[in-house]
Amino acid sequence: MYAELHCHSTFSLLDGASDPERLVERAVELGLSALALTDHDDLGGAVRFATAAKEAGLVGIIGAELTIELMVDGRRQMADDSRPPSTIHHLPSTISHLVLLAESRDGYANLSSLITRARMDNPRGTPRVSLDTLARHADGLYALTGCARGAVPQALLRGGRDAACESLATLLDIFGRRVSVEVWDHAVPEERELARELIAVARALDVPWVVTNDVHYARATQRLAHDVLCALRHGQTLEDMGTRLRPNGEWYLKGHAQMRRRWQDDDAGIRQTLAIAERCAFRLQDLKPRLPHFTLPPGVSEDEYLARLVEGGAAERWGWRRTARHDKQLEHELALIAKLGLAGYFLIVWDIVRFARRDGILCQGRGSAANSAVCYCLGITAVDPIKLELLFERFLSEERTEAPDIDIDFAHRDRERVLQYVYERYGREHAAMVCEHITWRGRSAVRDAARVLGFSPQQAEELALVADRFSARRTAEALRQSAEGPVREALGPLRGPAAASRTGPSASASASPAAPADPFAPEIADVMGPANYHKRAAVPSVADRLGMQFMPGTQAYQRMREEREAHRRVAASVAAGAVAASVVAAGAVVEDAVADGDVPSREAAAGPQSG
Repeated sequence: MYAELHCHSTFSLLDGASDPERLVERAVELGLSALALTDHDDLGGAVRFATAAKEAGLVGIIGAELTIELMVDGRRQMADDSRPPSTIHHLPSTISHLVLLAESRDGYANLSSLITRARMDNPRGTPRVSLDTLARHADGLYALTGCARGAVPQALLRGGRDAACESLATLLDIFGRRVSVEVWDHAVPEERELARELIAVARALDVPWVVTNDVHYARATQRLAHDVLCALRHGQTLEDMGTRLRPNGEWYLKGHAQMRRRWQDDDAGIRQTLAIAERCAFRLQDLKPRLPHFTLPPGVSEDEYLARLVEGGAAERWGWRRTARHDKQLEHELALIAKLGLAGYFLIVWDIVRFARRDGILCQGRGSAANSAVCYCLGITAVDPIKLELLFERFLSEERTEAPDIDIDFAHRDRERVLQYVYERYGREHAAMVCEHITWRGRSAVRDAARVLGFSPQQAEELALVADRFSARRTAEALRQSAEGPVREALGPLRGPAAASRTGPSASASASPAAPADPFAPEIADVMGPANYHKRAAVPSVADRLGMQFMPGTQAYQRMREEREAHRRVAASVAAGAVAASVVAAGAVVEDAVADGDVPSREAAAGPQSG
């Protein structure tokens, strides 16, 4: 069996091409023992990942790949992430990445603290932590030396085994024996040589070594989507990316059979993945929210104080109209709140609303909280749920495992005053702003995809006119349907995957009964990768049908230029169909590359990216 311990999702902004749910889905299909999510300096995908893993019955390990700040010649420097992740030799000496996995609740707390410090103590978009900060928050964390940008591989490339042993010893001083040397094999000769040297370093210090595939997308067919994201990150077209793209499509999630064949000479690294996964017993579901303390009068409990406030509010709300029905409902709600231990939560919300009203700030509770008579009596909501016969259980019930959601709108001009009150009253360690990840919609996906493909701004705007405002998938379908009849015939090699399935082989490949449906399936993969696979003659893909098959060196550039020039000649001969031709080609790539808008857009990208 095999557990993947280094995996990036779309929350590694513009570097991961699969969302957490798709990664979990693929891991279950492959029969993986466990899967770790290790996004760059971010835990944004942890909740989605943990939820999906729990529902699928998969062991989901929470982790992250941190950017480490190094001291060079006694000076504080920042890692330069402008280099491509596929570069092995001549890496900048200040780059260092480290994969951390949460073994326990303390480990998760320390991982959260490290990411918080990385972002709060540095300029926006450049999160990083020092080795000193790392050492203060190392408890409960298991460390992998990371990708080729890790400190140990760097030291090995710069100074040989002695330098690598010294770098590894530093990690041993910080983490004790909770360290493994990470190695990979993506069918790149330089990387294989580096892996052999790393294993020798691990054995020299009696440190275990572990295999990962440094996953950046769930399936091999998503390589093009990842390349598109990389091009967007660098602000370049695919034609101009060159060696900044990874040299092949091996950075996808693989099963035990493929990994075992790849490492058939020594499976110690594969067995070590299981040992590490067993150590990482923390699950996100183990966390329970801890609210800040609400100051109470001496000798009064939270439940008692809440009951007093509700009684006073009931007298104001209903007065002489109050009946036994009102009393019964309040008694029922207060009993359930006490049973679930949520009195403090209601008191905090009441306190915030009280401050706003006292200072003349317009505020109003909304949503399912309007179903609660307690919220009505506390002045949080303005709707009488008893009069309107609203169902309280829609707001709160014993079956729910988390605190109820109370939404409150504040006048936007005075919102900052409320925020400052919360910070001062309850402390900044108990309050935080909620962030959001921006995702592509149809039109923005079309414009960005067209730019990466090298289309003109005018063509991109024409494509965007037929785009769905919300769904990238529907946009792709609309783009296909916009080119009919003679235009389709004139497109030639640029027809794209309209005649093939979204993730299937090309039209010519699918016409051959001997071609396997999935050349990367574990049962037919060999030690060098997929059956009949060669780096210079990869399985035909969407990129190939668009004249954009990615081959090493100038061969790829020449191929792309020739195909583009051929397309221009065709477009000139059918001037009326030129824009429609672009529609079909770009629309096909939008569907493959954007995957229905689940990939965060470049506007949301922040922080360094890595391999």
